[in-house]
Amino acid sequence: MISAISLFGCAHYPLSMLFLVTDTVKLEFIEPDLAVAQMKMLQQTFNIYSGLKEQGKLRFAYAFADSPGGIMVLDMASNEELQQTLFLLPSMPLVNRTVRPLTEMKSVENLITELESIVSSMPRKPGGKESD
Repeated sequence: MISAISLFGCAHYPLSMLFLVTDTVKLEFIEPDLAVAQMKMLQQTFNIYSGLKEQGKLRFAYAFADSPGGIMVLDMASNEELQQTLFLLPSMPLVNRTVRPLTEMKSVENLITELESIVSSMPRKPGGKESD
C-alpha cells in the first residue's frame, strides 16, 4: 500500500492536490445596474473564499496590485472537486481563469535524482571519448 506521504511528500495534506488559479477580471463597459450586480457576484465569491479557507481548501489568495484579478492556491482532493469548486464560484462568467497543477519542490528534487541515474546509465556514443 502506498501512503499519502510517499506520493505527495506532505503529511499535513494527505492525498491532496494543489492548484494555482489565476483570475483576471474581464474589463468592458457595462450599464451601472449590471456593474452593481457583478460587484455583488464578486462579493459572494469572496464570501465563498472565506468558507474554503476555513475548510483548509484555500491555502492563500492575493489580489494583483496593478490590475483587477488575483491568484489563489487551492488544496483539492481531486480534479472533480476542483472543477466543482471553480464552476460554482459566482465570479465564473466575470473572469478569464487559468489553472496550473502544483507539486512540492521535494518531488522535483527526487525526479532530478532519478533522471541523473537514468542518464548516467545510458550507453555512450560508439567511438566517442569519455571524459573522466
